[in-house]
Amino acid sequence: MGQTEIQLLVLITTIIVLILAITLIVFFFYFQQKKTAYLLKQRETQLRFDEEITKSKSEIQEQALQNISWEIHDNVGQLLSVAKMQLNILQMSVPEEAQIKIQETGDIIGKSLDELRGLAKSLNPETIKNKGLLDSISLEIERFNRLKVIKASLSIINEPFVLSNEKEIILFRILQEFCNNSLKYSKAKNLDVTLTFDQNKLTISAVDNGIGFNIEDKENHTGIGLLNMKSRGKLIGADIELNSSVNQGTKLYICCEK
Repeated sequence: MGQTEIQLLVLITTIIVLILAITLIVFFFYFQQKKTAYLLKQRETQLRFDEEITKSKSEIQEQALQNISWEIHDNVGQLLSVAKMQLNILQMSVPEEAQIKIQETGDIIGKSLDELRGLAKSLNPETIKNKGLLDSISLEIERFNRLKVIKASLSIINEPFVLSNEKEIILFRILQEFCNNSLKYSKAKNLDVTLTFDQNKLTISAVDNGIGFNIEDKENHTGIGLLNMKSRGKLIGADIELNSSVNQGTKLYICCEK
């Protein structure tokens, strides 16, 4: 085999090797792109699935709260109303001393009925939808103060604007969950809620002066509540931050675009 033939063979072999190498490289990058696209699609599908699950849970909870609200207002409320009416009738046919006791009992039933009606309103999503976020929070603050367990206050900064019904309901539920936790567990004396309206952004802060808790403790009762808050907030694109430490109270911050 001559020198020219050997050089030609080497050249052909080199070209074939280069073509194979380029083909392998192209195939590798093509495979990587397909793999990346597949993983991204899987992730998007999982995110949509998680969002739908969270949304479904939220809708189920709202429906359950609405049912409870109706039960309280229509059934329990009516029973207490009947009891109060019967006491009023009975009051006319007993001695004066007993009338005073019956009157006191009637007053207690009347106050209980007012509390139940207020609770029913705060649970019903339709009430929040009709009254709006500010009035719904105001009613909740008033209810807390009537309980005389905690001193609650509400401050509004700047000119309020209206958000979508979904956002207002979810923001109210997040705040309501925090406030209920403060009532149940914090042993706080004060609860201060502030709504700051800034152009197209609403910032909500809720602060109690209770015993606080270790936020890193996964066994803490607030863990599930915090997950619920963040899951609800994710549905409307709200940023949620919860800060607490032992004997330093607890602070909730919510930031939501209009």
